[in-house]
Order: sequence, then C-alpha cells, then structure tokens
Amino acid sequence: MLQRSREQGVKLNPDKSIICATEVSYFGHLITKDGIKPDPAKIKAVRDMEPPKDKGELETILGMVNYLSKFAPLLSDINAPLRQLLKESSEFVWDAQHDRAFQKMKDLITREPGPVLAYYDPSKELRLQVDASKYGLGATLLQEGKPIGYASRSLTDSEVNYAQIEKELYAILFGCRRFHQYVYGRHIIVESDHKPLESILRKPLTAAPPGCKE
Repeated sequence: MLQRSREQGVKLNPDKSIICATEVSYFGHLITKDGIKPDPAKIKAVRDMEPPKDKGELETILGMVNYLSKFAPLLSDINAPLRQLLKESSEFVWDAQHDRAFQKMKDLITREPGPVLAYYDPSKELRLQVDASKYGLGATLLQEGKPIGYASRSLTDSEVNYAQIEKELYAILFGCRRFHQYVYGRHIIVESDHKPLESILRKPLTAAPPGCKE
C-alpha cells in the first residue's frame, strides 16, 4: 500500500498512521484479520439503552440499531412492534409486547460471541439465503458458509397482503437488490425453504402471479 501511495502521489501523515495493527476501528466497524465486527462502543451503547419514553427517542434508538443491521439476521421481524409505534396513526403506548421486542432486539445485537462478517472474495462461490415471514423479508449472503452480510426489511401494508409464494419470491428480489454490488453479473446459488418456488420458476413469466412479475 505504501508503494502504491508513493506511485500515485498520495501523501500519508505518519502521526495518523497505524502500522502492523491486527484490528482498526473504522466508521462504527472493527476491521480485523478474522473479518468485520461491530465496534464494541456501538455494542455497549445498545446494551445500555433504556426503553424509550416517546416516539422521538424510539426513532433515535431504531436509527442506531439499523446502523448495525448488517450484523443482525431478521432484525425487521424482531423490531416490527416497535416500528408500528412510529406510525402517524399510532399513539405511543408502551406495553409488554414492546418490552419483549426491545429486549430481543438488544439481545440480537449484543449476543456473544459477537457477529463476524467474512471478507468478500470474488473468486469464491456465492450463496444467497432468503426467507419471508408474515411481516418481513430477510436475506443472508454467504461464502463457504460464512456470512458476508445480513439484510432485512418490513413489508408495507399492501405487501403484507401478498400471497406467501409472492413474498418468498419477493425476498429473492430483495436479497439481489440489497447485495447487488456482490451478485450483479455473477452466477449465484439461491436457497429458500419455500418448495413451491421450484414449480413457479419453471413456468413462463405470463403464468406467474401478478405480484411476482416485477
């Protein structure tokens, strides 16, 4: 790197340089020899969070947690009850279901051993695991069984009414879009636990349900 910097005329400040370090903190992430981990300071902040008292505090909390969502599988399913409280039509009334969702969300982010994301290797096979629940979509990108990243999102009010097979196919589309920088132009293996997808993918596009033609 030093040689390339010299060749390109890039100047480095020696006082701000760290040489031969085994890990470096970078924008809320810990870059290590084993992979990418969430910054311990971010994890501690989540662990120490108290339940919110209003919508403003809840929005701040969910924003902080969302920053770490790449380390948290199916996060959108877990915090769905909390996000419902942010709707304009919803009154902020915190009850037992919100306490459970809040604690589950914290446990997922702060679990031990902590999550480690593998570094992407363009020479290795890619697998995209997807799933759809009643209210959300989830996707995991893997190489050699190790996660490169997790992604999830809640379904909109109209998407919740999709047939389950449409949701499962939509989960594939969601995963490909979320991880487009890795999967674009590549052959990948898609894994889903929804058996009916095999038959629908063999049919012509005109025979697919309307919600699947996108």
